[in-house]
Amino acid sequence: MHGFRVRFVLTLVLMIALSVVGSASLVREIEPLPLWEKESTHEAYRIVVISDLHLGVDDSFSETVKNKDLIAEFLERLVISDIDELVVAGDMLDEWFVPISYEPHNDLGAFFEQVAENNALIVAAFKKIIQSGIVVAYVPGNHDLLLDEETLTNLIPGIVQARDVDGLGTYRTGVRSEIVIEHGHRYDSFCAPDTLSNKEITGDYPSFLPPGYFFTRIASTSVAEGKSAPQKEFPKIEAPSKEDVDQVNAYTYYSVWLWAMTTFPIKAEFDEKAIYVGVNGYDNNFSLSDLMPTVQDDGSISAVLYANAQRRWDEVQQNNRVASKNPYSEATVGAVDHTFFDKQAVKQYFDLDPTVDVVVFGHSHVPVIDRYVEGYDKEKVYANSGTWIDENLIGLERCFVVIESGEQFTDVRLMEYHEDGTISNTEEK
Repeated sequence: MHGFRVRFVLTLVLMIALSVVGSASLVREIEPLPLWEKESTHEAYRIVVISDLHLGVDDSFSETVKNKDLIAEFLERLVISDIDELVVAGDMLDEWFVPISYEPHNDLGAFFEQVAENNALIVAAFKKIIQSGIVVAYVPGNHDLLLDEETLTNLIPGIVQARDVDGLGTYRTGVRSEIVIEHGHRYDSFCAPDTLSNKEITGDYPSFLPPGYFFTRIASTSVAEGKSAPQKEFPKIEAPSKEDVDQVNAYTYYSVWLWAMTTFPIKAEFDEKAIYVGVNGYDNNFSLSDLMPTVQDDGSISAVLYANAQRRWDEVQQNNRVASKNPYSEATVGAVDHTFFDKQAVKQYFDLDPTVDVVVFGHSHVPVIDRYVEGYDKEKVYANSGTWIDENLIGLERCFVVIESGEQFTDVRLMEYHEDGTISNTEEK
């Protein structure tokens, strides 16, 4: 399925000036990345996977500012490194992490053009990689699930896009198609595209924004405000009987929202219609009270937005092509538990498809590499490629995955890119 490329790399030195936030300007030679521990004695298809760059529209609140020059440098070095393919596993251009005070955008194409302009060096580096003959592939993440195929093609001509339903994609690669790469948001109820909820609000518009969009707008607002807002009094709900599965699920959803609004307080009042969306069919202003479930007149737990979403979860998963469905409570709590996503590699792929030897996710921001031998006829490897945001509070920073795929083997390593331009194998720490 893939042709191998023999590339004679000419000796060259590219000089770039890196303007690092908070430090003096630095000039560093651009050299190939020492990705491979030794020269292969056999032909192999060589792949690099990155994810969760979270390139923002405005550096005053973007999660990735200090690291932008390092990303551009890393990509420039890939151009002259011995690789065949670069896969971006979602959350590349960030449309979610935008405070509610930021000027609303109703034109998604124009918005993503602004994001690209604000990260011009990185976009240019992607184009240079493609022009060099290296395949660059992309799968949607949740933060860029509204980035449509045409818009991305216009921004980065020649990029390969793997899409299956709106806001989702799975990419198969490797000499034996033994590698699966996706973002990972398909499986949690907060971030998986939801085409069924809020039809009374979006009307005939084919909306699919999930609850996580609103959570991220709230979280980014809290961060932009310096988390200075006082805590609010939120509705109190008693836990229902464990025998009432439907209401236990609704209570779980309430509990996650209670945690979210407590952890990320914002200055807007509880009933203030301060959250304007303006895209994907949501043309109204919404409040925290529209999102927070309360006890209804009939005694059930529900909210204005995503009312009784737990009752549609199985159908949402079916629409999103989830092979092995997850119970609603697990998929809801899992939204804030990285181990939930890691387990999906086994549940959705290794245990169902013997042709899959490697699974790579992003999404959780927690770089991980797990190797499974017991119960399988060969080693199975799951890797999470982490994130490149400026401060990753839940794992190593600036991680990426390197894979060598051959006729009889697949070698996988999780690497970290350091500020001094060196790289290290995370399993050797």
